[in-house]
Amino acid sequence: MIYLLICILSSSLIMVIFKIAGRLNLDNFNLILINYLAAAILGFLIGGIPGKDVFTSSWLPMAVIIGILFISLFFVIAASTQKAGIAVTSVASKMSVIIPILFSVIYFKEEVTSLKLAGFILAMVSVFLTIYQQGKNKQKKYRASIIMIPLVLFIGAGVIDSLIKFTQSAIIYKQNPIVFSSILFSISAVCGILFALVRGNQWHHFRNRKLIFYGIFLGIVNFGSLYGIIKALNSEVFDSSVVFGINNVGVVLLSVLLATIFYKEKLTVTKKIGIALSIITIVVLSVI
Repeated sequence: MIYLLICILSSSLIMVIFKIAGRLNLDNFNLILINYLAAAILGFLIGGIPGKDVFTSSWLPMAVIIGILFISLFFVIAASTQKAGIAVTSVASKMSVIIPILFSVIYFKEEVTSLKLAGFILAMVSVFLTIYQQGKNKQKKYRASIIMIPLVLFIGAGVIDSLIKFTQSAIIYKQNPIVFSSILFSISAVCGILFALVRGNQWHHFRNRKLIFYGIFLGIVNFGSLYGIIKALNSEVFDSSVVFGINNVGVVLLSVLLATIFYKEKLTVTKKIGIALSIITIVVLSVI
């Protein structure tokens, strides 16, 4: 249970940090780059430097794929948090739980029950209600662009969760997840550095102490989020559907609480209904 609590707290803090970074006008790209460097270094400090055998590990290809997707999705999370808000971003990312469940049904041949089908339908409705924004026609294009960001996050987070579940169950089960996490974050960091070299004119940002501080903080909680979910999935106390369910509902509740208390984010009636439905959906899916 402790690993689930670590994952819930870490995942919620990720979006809070992005919200703070947006208000401080910190550069998202360099914030994310520092984050992955910090997460990788933290992993190596805890788990040690892996040997040459890591290059022949069966999980290395998956680490490369997930690492690239990780840094790509972080840009989406940053944009969604700053444009659509913490509550909407939290729900969009956590409601993506239906994607790994669908993956389990298809890949692991799990039975599709009426309860699962009801959960899928409720999930789609709740995501739509949460990200829906009313506005005048002249704002339609702007509103549509905001709505698309959480939708991309919804799909991307679901794909990553599915890949993590597959890797955990088929490749790194009962092995040390710290090494896997460290290599994964290192790959994300390398991708960021390469992109920074192509992008150019980035290094002056690193003189910003606030950028360094929040980047390192983000790396710590990012590492905790991945490590926590892998350890929780490895645990035999809960099955994977319960782990994803408890984690998702916890992140939604904590993120909404943080957003409303500390950032005074306004929740319309439609969004409140969407958030309520999302919690009901996660509970339904967690008891399957």
